[in-house]
Amino acid sequence: MSTKLVLVLMAATGCVPVAQRLAPTAVPVAGHADVHIDADDADIHVTTADVGQVTMNVTSRGYDPDELELAMVPHGDRVDITAKTKWKFRLFSMTIRSLRIDVVVPRDADVAVRSGDGSVETERTIGRLDVHTGDGSISVRDTRGAIRLETGDGSITGDDLDGAVRAHSGDGSVKLAGRFDALTVNTSDGSLVARVQPGSRLVQPWQLRTGDGSVSLDLPRDLRAHLEAHTGDGSVSSNVPMVQRGDSKLADLNGGGPVLDVRTGDGSINIAAL
Repeated sequence: MSTKLVLVLMAATGCVPVAQRLAPTAVPVAGHADVHIDADDADIHVTTADVGQVTMNVTSRGYDPDELELAMVPHGDRVDITAKTKWKFRLFSMTIRSLRIDVVVPRDADVAVRSGDGSVETERTIGRLDVHTGDGSISVRDTRGAIRLETGDGSITGDDLDGAVRAHSGDGSVKLAGRFDALTVNTSDGSLVARVQPGSRLVQPWQLRTGDGSVSLDLPRDLRAHLEAHTGDGSVSSNVPMVQRGDSKLADLNGGGPVLDVRTGDGSINIAAL
């Protein structure tokens, strides 16, 4: 079964064309939904609802009908959404082009998002979440499960998270807050902020690293971990006693546990047990 989108777009003129909103497209899913979204140049927003279908809304600005290829194709419980743009030469054109894709999925759906160039926002998902954008910010809210976030160039923000989280930015700040079982965060260039909430636990070693930027880490007082903090150029401050060993400062929190490794190549580290 295949559902194709037929695009009916008004041709736009001028430098600031009017946004065109396509009619919603939906496909039913009977079991556990597995939704894959692949776009080469689009901003993507995913949210959930108590529904048995996947719905897509598309808003386009500045594109001619033959410059967009959109499709939503179900394969059993899996739904593939694709959005491809075609570049067409326009002499002396200064037209602003943009494409936004809004997707509503069942509450417990697994979601994978790939965008070559564009921001990604998700909220209220409780299945597996895997997000990658080559160039753009990522914002995730009210999310539970296995969470993987990656951007080549942009910031990452996660709020009210619950589960195992991996986040990487090639160039941008990372700010996460939630209850974590696993936490691996890396940014090549940018600050790192982690607000670890009560109920978190290290079921495996955690790593928080930035190549160039400060680190701010809030921890619940009952967290069990062997804390190691290192900065190549900067200071380490903490409201829990730490001992110096080589270039690092160490502390066993509540008797110790798996390693919680905090590192920055250039910047200060501030750790607070609250």
